[in-house]
Amino acid sequence: MQIEELRRASQGEAEPLEHLNTLLRDGPETELAAVADLLPAEVARLILLLRPKRARALLRLVPDAPGLAALEELDPSIRERLLDAEGEKRIARIVAKMPVADAADFLADSPDHIVEAALAIHPAAAEIQAALTAYIDESAGAVMRRRLVAVPQDWTIGQVIDEIRNNADLIDRLYAVYVTNGGRRLVGYLKIRDLVLYPTDTVVGSVMRSDIVTVSADTDREEAAHIAERQHLPVLPVVDADGQLVGIITPTELREINFEEAQEDIKKMAGLSVAASAMDGPLQIVPRRLPWLTAGLIGSSIAALVVGAYEDALTEAAILASLIPIVMSLAGNAGIQASTITVQALASHALWVGDISGRVVRELAGALLNGTIVGLIIGCGIMLMSNFAPIENPLLLAATALLTLVVVTVQASVVGSLVPLALKRLRLDPAVATGVFITTSNDVVGVLIFFVIATSIYL
Repeated sequence: MQIEELRRASQGEAEPLEHLNTLLRDGPETELAAVADLLPAEVARLILLLRPKRARALLRLVPDAPGLAALEELDPSIRERLLDAEGEKRIARIVAKMPVADAADFLADSPDHIVEAALAIHPAAAEIQAALTAYIDESAGAVMRRRLVAVPQDWTIGQVIDEIRNNADLIDRLYAVYVTNGGRRLVGYLKIRDLVLYPTDTVVGSVMRSDIVTVSADTDREEAAHIAERQHLPVLPVVDADGQLVGIITPTELREINFEEAQEDIKKMAGLSVAASAMDGPLQIVPRRLPWLTAGLIGSSIAALVVGAYEDALTEAAILASLIPIVMSLAGNAGIQASTITVQALASHALWVGDISGRVVRELAGALLNGTIVGLIIGCGIMLMSNFAPIENPLLLAATALLTLVVVTVQASVVGSLVPLALKRLRLDPAVATGVFITTSNDVVGVLIFFVIATSIYL
């Protein structure tokens, strides 16, 4: 296959993809020599389009460096399933040839068994192990890259340029040159343009920029990403407790942090463990999904008990039962909408804390309007149905539905807005407030409100 055909296959075109499948299944492998020239992202896309067995065969045809880069493009859960015993040994051999900083950066996102295999044969295993365990999970230190360019402040621009040239094979991308004092304490930085604009005999300390923004290694990674976003920084230096430069968070890591945090919030909002993935097997699905399903079951049981407590009311007016699904649905949906907006605002730092009372008032007014509109629609529907089916006191039933839906919508919206704020104040993840929690709690309260109003007006 030619490189162009392989690239078309990576875009999902049926004919070249089928040709690739045939060659991976029947050979000869010599027809797939062009695979070595694919970009890592193209290899990753092809892997996702192939069955696991053929994806492994494809990966074996990719040279070490781009193969490793292609694996980094994949979700960790896919990467773990893709690599068989032979693939893991190959990865371990590749990592064993890497410098300590690069090996630590790669292994930080790798499964434990790959880490163990690589450390078993890496000549600097102790240093890598120390780097991997130096910082807690989810911290800036755990996600930072250790490969960077740092120079003393008494160097000249010419010396800096020579340093970059001498280490060109170790530098993937150069975002800035960091300036340190004698103790590696970060004191400033140079932009790449500075290396071109200033004469080579210029002392770095005299022209460096000192308006540098840093984060400590133990800063939460999400907070680090927010700092970079607020300050419009493409890269963020990381320092230890003594102010010494230990790494940088590059644009790639910043994007990954934002993506992974968004994924975690989505999972929590759906009542899933943050470890849940599409690659989970049955024994992983149960512990990662069952807890919130059980919580939802308990909430639904409480709602059923509320309904049972008003059995006499249902016996007297069975038509009330037809409104229960409407009440529960509206309560759950209104609560999810309000809580989702609040969680999104908290996550993106778009919530004006000083205007919380104003937000609650606006939410209250909007819920009042929504509840009134929906209630009028249901009320009109009841009056219309009374012309075709016998309904006792349709006007009172319509009034019951209208008032219930207004009160339920207002209650669910206010609760949905305030619960995430309360969890944030308690230093808990506000995303937990959405999904199962809000839906179930509002179902119970909504049904209770419905029967209180129904017994007061309709019965």
